Amino acid sequence: MLQVKMFAASNGDAFLLKDENPDGFAVLIDGGFASTFRNEIRSELVAMGREGRALDLVIATHIDADHISGLIKFFGENGSAKAPRIVKVEQVWHNSLRSIPTHPNRTSRALSDDDARLLDDICRRGFALSNESSRPDEEIGARQGSSLASLLLKGGYGWNESVGRRAIDTSVGEFALGPGARITVLGPKPERLGELRDRWIAELQRYGLIGNVLEGERFDDAFEFLSATDKASMRTAFAEIGHSQSSEKSLGEAYVPDDSVNNGSSIAVSIETPTSNMLFLGDSWAQDIEEAIEKRAHEGFPLVFDAIKISHHGSMRNTSCRLLGLIDSAIYLISTNGAKHGHPDLPVLREIVDRPSAFVRHLHFSYSTPESQQLAIYKSKSGAAFVVHENSNGWIRFGTE
Repeated sequence: MLQVKMFAASNGDAFLLKDENPDGFAVLIDGGFASTFRNEIRSELVAMGREGRALDLVIATHIDADHISGLIKFFGENGSAKAPRIVKVEQVWHNSLRSIPTHPNRTSRALSDDDARLLDDICRRGFALSNESSRPDEEIGARQGSSLASLLLKGGYGWNESVGRRAIDTSVGEFALGPGARITVLGPKPERLGELRDRWIAELQRYGLIGNVLEGERFDDAFEFLSATDKASMRTAFAEIGHSQSSEKSLGEAYVPDDSVNNGSSIAVSIETPTSNMLFLGDSWAQDIEEAIEKRAHEGFPLVFDAIKISHHGSMRNTSCRLLGLIDSAIYLISTNGAKHGHPDLPVLREIVDRPSAFVRHLHFSYSTPESQQLAIYKSKSGAAFVVHENSNGWIRFGTE
């Protein structure tokens, strides 16, 4: 049996997936904010370390403060891979600038003084704080040498080693994850990472970058800090559709595809064992996941999962009717406190439960939100049975014995 814990991560994501067998695998996917690690994740990893268990894989799905800040806090405390203070980590998946294919204008000559000052200023901003924390020690910035890229390098962690330290994208396929288990990469598409790189370079030029030096630790750090502030995904749809109005529409009427390059770069995976399977979608674009699943459907790839982590905190820009027409599950995970952007969106939740089903669907929310409360009293149009679980931060077991 597998079990997953959805940590209370404010408006972010943080999940720990473990095989109940002590010799089985364990995967940490995202870390929420620094406060998420301190208040929620740390004790679980300390217990694993004391039991002699390791994290077989840590996945930073993409560079956004509500996903990556807690991982930075973790690796900062954990120290080196050879002598971990908390728990051993076998491998890390993280797409930083150095893993994204080289830009044709990249050069190795020295930075100009002006460009160096610009990069240092970006790094000094650090990552955004959780909206529920104002503690000075929660700030994540390069002043502490604490981009995830720099911590992984300094700590000697196995970083994207399964693919020769290149990018984790759909071209890499699947990998073994413990006895009888495998992990399949469903996103991002390689071109999404190129789009992220190009947007970042354009943003640097807007800030005043004048040279074409695009490598080195300064660039790795600045890439993370500047990329993590990208919130372009909120601009397009909500200019035309007010959130309160869209909540009354069907998903088919309200869905407008996400255009955030950060979200498009998100790592999405399926994890399968002989007795269970799970889909983690990060903040991925619905259209990219649709394409990935359709390509694999004829190969025996599952369409009904034991658990699905819904993309981008239940945003109606990242889940489409077409995607929900391809996949289903008895367990859905929605991670957000609803404090930012109004997630989750009711059109997504209603579309999930309105579909006919022979099994009972269980929707687990990391917090109680107005949307989860409304769903709890909603009647499925098809009559399909479902149960709403709020503040669902304990272990959720699934699969067969």
